[in-house]
Amino acid sequence: MKLSAIKVDSAVIEQGDWVENIPDLPGVRIKARGTNNTAYRLLEGKLVREIPRMQRVEGVAPSDQDRIAGRLLLETVVLDVEGLTEDDGVTAIPYTRALGEKLLLDPDFRLFQAGSAYAASLAAQRQKAATDTDVKN
Repeated sequence: MKLSAIKVDSAVIEQGDWVENIPDLPGVRIKARGTNNTAYRLLEGKLVREIPRMQRVEGVAPSDQDRIAGRLLLETVVLDVEGLTEDDGVTAIPYTRALGEKLLLDPDFRLFQAGSAYAASLAAQRQKAATDTDVKN
């Protein structure tokens, strides 16, 4: 296997990139950081440690899993969103922190949450574009 095939772009993971063609979100683009970015890992550890030890040992409850996943997406993954409109289908809705809280923490917006997780997964796997100065394998 070529080394270049397993090399990702760590700058995209940390700084984010636009992801398009997200399943179940036609016309929506999400600027997302990779799920394994530094802030994500730090916050994930903190949120898990906040759960009482006995509850963690017995298995983290689905409600806690959902809360943690939403906070991680809100705080460390989703940077911007384009393509959301009012119900008239014309008036664009700008992405704000308040909108992010609604979309990423409300269980009724699971499609958006899943799309955001998908975007984060793709950003985490993005590879640098090949250049002439890359080392040949």
